[in-house]
Amino acid sequence: MYIGNNICCDVNLLCSTFPLIYSSLSFMYNENKNGAGSNGHHNSPKPSSAIDKSLLDSDDVIDFKKYFNLLYGYKWLIISITLIATVAAYFYADSITPIYQGNGTMIISQSRDSYSMTGSDLNSLLTSNFGIGTGNVIFDELEVLQSRSLAGIIGDQLLEFINQSNNNLYPVTWREYPRDSTVVSRDTLVRRLQGNLNIERLEERESVVRINYKSPSPSEAASVTNLFIDTYNQFSIDQSRNQTRSALDFLNREMNEVQTILNQNEEDLRDFMNREKLVQLDSQTENLITAMAQIVIERQAVSVQKVAVNSAMASYRTELDNIKPGFAQQYAQGISPKLSRFQYQLAEMETERMLMIQQNPMLENNLQAEPTFERLTNQINKLKADIAQLANHFIESGDNYLGFLGSADGNLANRVTEMRQELMTLKIDSQQYQAQEEVLDQRLDEYQAIFNRLPDNMIHYARLKRDIQINEQLYLTISGQTAELAVWEQTQTGKGRVVDYSLIPDTPIQPRSKRILMLGFVLGGVLSLGLVFLREITITKITSIEKLKEKSHPLLGVIPDDTLIKKNILKDRKQVKSSQSHISTDLLTIHDSMSYASESYRRLLNNLLYSQPDDPFKSILITSPSPAEGKSSVIGNLAVTLAESGKKVLIIDCDLRRPRLHKMWGLTLKPGLVDVLFNKTSTEKVIQPTIMENLDIISSGMKAPNPGALLQSQRMKQLIKELKENYDIVLIDSPPFGIITDAAPLIQSTDGVIVSVRFNQTKESELDQCLENLNYIRANILGTTLLAYDYKKGTGDPYEAAHYKFTYETYNKYQSI
Repeated sequence: MYIGNNICCDVNLLCSTFPLIYSSLSFMYNENKNGAGSNGHHNSPKPSSAIDKSLLDSDDVIDFKKYFNLLYGYKWLIISITLIATVAAYFYADSITPIYQGNGTMIISQSRDSYSMTGSDLNSLLTSNFGIGTGNVIFDELEVLQSRSLAGIIGDQLLEFINQSNNNLYPVTWREYPRDSTVVSRDTLVRRLQGNLNIERLEERESVVRINYKSPSPSEAASVTNLFIDTYNQFSIDQSRNQTRSALDFLNREMNEVQTILNQNEEDLRDFMNREKLVQLDSQTENLITAMAQIVIERQAVSVQKVAVNSAMASYRTELDNIKPGFAQQYAQGISPKLSRFQYQLAEMETERMLMIQQNPMLENNLQAEPTFERLTNQINKLKADIAQLANHFIESGDNYLGFLGSADGNLANRVTEMRQELMTLKIDSQQYQAQEEVLDQRLDEYQAIFNRLPDNMIHYARLKRDIQINEQLYLTISGQTAELAVWEQTQTGKGRVVDYSLIPDTPIQPRSKRILMLGFVLGGVLSLGLVFLREITITKITSIEKLKEKSHPLLGVIPDDTLIKKNILKDRKQVKSSQSHISTDLLTIHDSMSYASESYRRLLNNLLYSQPDDPFKSILITSPSPAEGKSSVIGNLAVTLAESGKKVLIIDCDLRRPRLHKMWGLTLKPGLVDVLFNKTSTEKVIQPTIMENLDIISSGMKAPNPGALLQSQRMKQLIKELKENYDIVLIDSPPFGIITDAAPLIQSTDGVIVSVRFNQTKESELDQCLENLNYIRANILGTTLLAYDYKKGTGDPYEAAHYKFTYETYNKYQSI
C-alpha cells in the first residue's frame, strides 16, 4: 500500500541516518571520556580544544550522546513499535465510515423597525399593525434555520421522495448505515437532521451564514445542504406573504367600510340639498370646511401612528420585563424637557404649513413664491435637525442597567441593547405624535367655534360636506396602500439570498486519516520511548561497555562471547582431552589461540603490563562481585597468555569455598593450599604443573573449616611472599568479593586487583558495592574486565558496538587469508 511504502522508506532513511548523526556527536565528545579506549587501551590525554569533561559530567548538563546511544541501541524496538502503531492507526482510520460535509453560503438580510417622526406611510402601517419587517435580526433567523419546524419540512420531503421513488438514497433515513436500510420514524429523522446540521456565522460579515451538513454520503451532504437553503428561503417567503395577505385583507375591509360610509354621506348630502334647496356654500364657509376636514384627516393619521407606536412599545416592554421585571420602566421613564418643547413647536409649525398648502397647493413645489412659507419651511427643517440631534444623544447615552448581563451570553446583551434603543426611539416618536395631536385638537377647537356660529342649515350642510371630504381622503389613502401592498407582496423573495450552493464534496472531513496516522506515529514513538526508558530503569545488569567506562577504574579488556567458538570448533563440549588430562573448553587460549577471544586476552595482558611499565606487578588478585561471573576463566586464560610470553606464572586457587581451577586444568584437588597452611604438606608438594610450560597451579586442597581465618593468617602472607620470589607473577583466584570478604587480607598482600564482570549478568549495584568495598580497604584496583560481551545485545554506545563488530569481522577475515 502507498502508506506502507512510505513508512518503509522512512524506516530505511531513519536507519541510514542514525550512524551519520552519531558520528557527528562522537567527533565532539568521544575523546573526552576517561578510562580505557574502545579497544581496551587507556585513552591518550585529551587535546586542549576538547570539551571540558567537568561540564559534561555536571548535573546541569544533559548528556545528549548518552540518550542518543540508549535510543540507538533500541532502534529496532522503537522502529517496530512505532511502525505497528502507525499501521494500526491506518487500519483504524480505514475502518471508520467516512463522513462528508456539504457547504453552502447565503446572506440573511436584517430589516429593522422603521418609524418616522411625523406622517404615515405603508412601512409604519405594516410594521405597527402586522409585524411585517420586525424581529428580523440575524439571531432570530439562525434559530429558524436550526428549528425543528424547518427540519420537519425537510424530513417530510425526504420521506415523500423515498415513498415515490422506492429508492432510499439518503443514509440519514436508514436505521443503521450501512447495514440496515429500514426507514426510521419521522421524529428520529428530524432529530438526525438537526444533529447533522451546523450553522456558522462569518465574523467579518455578520449577515453571511455558512450552512454545513454532515453525511456518510457525499451526494446527501450536498443535496440536504441545498435543501435547507431552499426550504428556508421558501419558508421565509411564505411567512412574509402570509403576513402581507393579512394586511391586505384588513385594508380591503377598511376600504369597503369607508366606501360604504362615503356612499351614505353622498346620499345624505343630496337629500339635504334637495330638501333645503341649497346649491353651494360661500367661499369662506367652503374654506373653513376644507380646513377642518384636512385637520381631522391629519388628526386621524397621527392617531393611527400613535397607536402603532404605543403597541410596539408595549411589545418591547413585555419582552424586557420577561428578562427582568421592571427592566422596561428603567429605560423609558422620562424625556428631556427641551426635547418636549422642540416637539411641540414642530407640531405647531407643521400644522401651520399644512394649512398654508391646503389654501395654496402650489406652495409645496415653489417655496420662493411666498417668503413666509419659505421661512416657515426652513424653521421646520432646522427644528427637525435639533430634535434629531437631541434624540440621538438621548438614545446613545449609555446602558446603565446592563451590568447584570456582564457574564451572560453576548447575543442576549446585544438584543437588550437593540430593544433599549428601539424603546427610546418609540418613546420619542410617541411624544412627537402626542404633541401633534394637542396642536391639531387646539386648532380644530378654534375652527369648531367659528363653525358653530354658522346658521343651522349651513352647519348641517357643512358637516355633510366635511364628512364626504374626510371619507374621500381616507378612501384614496387606503386604496393607495392596498395597491402598494399588493405589489409588495408579489416582490417578496424571502430573507435569505443564496451566495453559493453546496457542491458534492470530493474528500471526507472524517476520518482525518493523516492526523490519525500522525497520532499513531507519535503515540507509537512515545510508547516505544517509554518502554525503552522503563526497561532501562528496570535493567540493573551491565549491558554495555559504556557502563564500565563510567566507573572510576579503567576497563582493561573486553572478552567477546565465545559461544560460537565452543559450538563450531569445540562442538559444545565442556572438556577436551589432552595428552595428560582433560582441559576445560573455557581455556580458549589453549584450544583456539588464533580466535579473537584469545586475541582479546592478549590485549588484556598488554593493557595490564604497559599501563604502569615502571611499576611491574608480581602478584595480581582476580575477584568478581558475584559467583559465576567468569573470574576463573579470566585468570586461566590470562595465565596462559603470560606463560606464552615467557613469564613464569603460578595460579593459586584461594576460593576455598567453591574451588574450580583444578577441574578447569584437569588436576587434583588435594594436596593444596589448605594443606600447606596447616603445615601438613610442603609447598613443593602442592605445586602442580600444567600442560603449559612455565605455568603451575596450587589448588585449594582439603576443605577448610574457617576459610576467612586461613586466608588472613600470617602463614598465608609468608607463603605469597615466598612464591613471588620464585615466580615472575602470581595470579590469585579469590572468592567473589561482592558477597564474601575472605580475600580482604590477601588484597593487602598483592600488588593489584582485577574485578571480573560478566556481560548481561553482573548487576551494576553489585559491581558498585564491590568497588566501594575494595576502596574501603585501600585496594589497588588495576581495573575491570568484561567477559562474554555480545555487541548484538549491547544497549550502550552504538559506536562501540559497531567498532567491536568491525574488529571481530576484520580479524576473522585477516586470519582466513
